[in-house]
Amino acid sequence: MVKRATTTKGVSWTLFIVSLLLVLTGLGITRQGVITPLTLGLFTKAFSYQIHLLLWGPFLILLFIHVYLFTAKKA
Repeated sequence: MVKRATTTKGVSWTLFIVSLLLVLTGLGITRQGVITPLTLGLFTKAFSYQIHLLLWGPFLILLFIHVYLFTAKKA
């Protein structure tokens, strides 16, 4: 069985990475002149917008799981 600490750590790191991607793609939408060269052309405005929209669902799910794990009573 997977330990609670391992699950909590995995959810926390995944949420952190998704949050960073949301910020990066959000900046890619609004500040494409800065983000596109910094990412070597990977995050264009159109690509950033698509990824930004696709990340909202996983972000919210991970956020709810994260809050649940940190507020639930530890058994």
